[in-house]
Amino acid sequence: MSLRDQPAFWVVIPAAGVGSRMRADRPKQYLLLGERSIIEHTLDCFLDHPALAGLVVCIAPDDPYWPALPCARDTRVQLAPGGRERCDSVLSGLQRLDELGANEHDWVLVHDAARPNLAREDLDRLLAELADDPVGGLLAVPARDTLKRRSVVCWLFRRGTPSSA
Repeated sequence: MSLRDQPAFWVVIPAAGVGSRMRADRPKQYLLLGERSIIEHTLDCFLDHPALAGLVVCIAPDDPYWPALPCARDTRVQLAPGGRERCDSVLSGLQRLDELGANEHDWVLVHDAARPNLAREDLDRLLAELADDPVGGLLAVPARDTLKRRSVVCWLFRRGTPSSA
């Protein structure tokens, strides 16, 4: 497959969630990780990647946090209205990609706004694998720890997952 025949890669970042399970004063994508919000760290992996054709962030219509972020003024970030559920946000993002010129042969990466630790090497490997794949792919890493429930009181503890050997 020549470079010209390869599909374009686009990114949709659903970011309309309110993070109610976190019980924080704001959605988790806007919590600080160091001196920047989680969503800013999440976007870092994608914004400078040369193989990506474009990026859409799906924001709740009444989101008071997004406009204050420096990335909100980044011209590489396109917006789409977030929906009530994650699937509604993803659909809105896909519709926005259609407006931006994506076509049915392109690949779309969907990555949650509150997942900031995507390594560039992992993204590169995923794009390389997807370029010739007829179906698609899922980026995953093996779990190193497991969260388990203990007793009715629901004390949670970290425990190494036993090997299957």
